[in-house]
Amino acid sequence: MKKKIISVLLATAMVATLAAGCGAKSDSSSSKDSGKSADGEVTISYWGWDSNYYEPLFKAYQKDHPNVKFEPTAVEWGDMLTKAQQALASGSELPTIIAMDNTLIENWKDLDICEDLTQYGFDNSKFVESLAEKVVTDDGAVIGAQESINPAGIAYKRDLAKEYFGTDDPDELFKIFNSYDAYAEKGQEVYDKSSGEVHLFHSGQAVAEWLYFASDVQNMNDDTLEYTDKMTDVMSTLVKLRDANAVDTYQNGTPEANATYADDTHIFYPCPNWSLSYYIEGNDPDGSGNWGLMRAPVDYNHGGASLGITKDSTDEQKQAAYDFIEWAVQGDGATVARDETGYVSAYKELMEDSEWVKMSDKDVEFFGGQDIGKVFYQDIAPNMASVPSSAWDNSIVNVRNDVAQQLMDDKSMTLDKAISIGKDQIEQLVTDDSVKIK
Repeated sequence: MKKKIISVLLATAMVATLAAGCGAKSDSSSSKDSGKSADGEVTISYWGWDSNYYEPLFKAYQKDHPNVKFEPTAVEWGDMLTKAQQALASGSELPTIIAMDNTLIENWKDLDICEDLTQYGFDNSKFVESLAEKVVTDDGAVIGAQESINPAGIAYKRDLAKEYFGTDDPDELFKIFNSYDAYAEKGQEVYDKSSGEVHLFHSGQAVAEWLYFASDVQNMNDDTLEYTDKMTDVMSTLVKLRDANAVDTYQNGTPEANATYADDTHIFYPCPNWSLSYYIEGNDPDGSGNWGLMRAPVDYNHGGASLGITKDSTDEQKQAAYDFIEWAVQGDGATVARDETGYVSAYKELMEDSEWVKMSDKDVEFFGGQDIGKVFYQDIAPNMASVPSSAWDNSIVNVRNDVAQQLMDDKSMTLDKAISIGKDQIEQLVTDDSVKIK
């Protein structure tokens, strides 16, 4: 087990960012004297990577719970698992509440540092199944509560959609683009019509990311890492789109790639709910009213994290932490998170409320008056693909990003060559001898 954890930590260090909300502001505060004080105060320490999420929630919660004091430590997403492992190795203090990214949830289970929330009354069945099942261990313990849901569709520029497809209506566009083959066919048509100036998508990495999260191929079966099957499922479609000139060669997340959101030569962008502010609105400030959102051929989730309570905390801290988490994900705190941070709870009762899932006036206006909240949370979320997590997901993601860019930079690279390159890389990252790589 140690080999597996250490290998994943090394892989994690290679990642700059994979999730919305990375880049939280620095805060080095921590507590060595946490617990219940003589005057009834309870101090809850917290590790997380997005201060834009936790600071508004702490402030709102303390209005009605002045006895609860929060001491957050901002930790970069890619450093969180490493920091927890180092704390275990050194015997130093873990926080009361810890944020755990869904991509690494199996590794958090392996660390075995979190309480089973069901002993406090948490009902995991009240949350969207595709996410809720991720936090359940083999013996049925629930180690975290999902803080948000991240359904994803395809965002598009309305003016270019009208020009090349004759409509900017999301339902009509979904009828046209109801399969990956349709994207390839239309991608070639657009490229030819524009004399090679216009691509459907700006980045092969962004497309591979979309296809990866939408894939129903499991990464792990028993002790076998199904690398070839998973990457073939993803990269075969990327190659098809590449060869149809549907995808441009920008490296995802770079300034040059981000500038394409405001240009007139790229039409579609894979769009989880967090990318509205994180990518689209921020990179196309003058584009309000010109964006739309449609469903992808496969509904999928992209991102998300859960909040866990560490076992070494005091009983008072654990109960106070649970009360806060319950408030944050299914009580009034869920509304605070929605309104002030853009995080939307996976609590089914809220998701089914058409008024509650409505997006902000700014977002609705930016998307041409479209009810994108309904699209995200009532059309996509209930039907999202669900694939079991594995302890090697992050390693595969690292390889996926690299191979996708190589495929775009070298248009002559075949699918077989790409799979072979990636397999060599994954064999270097997976150092657990008990894991077979297929």
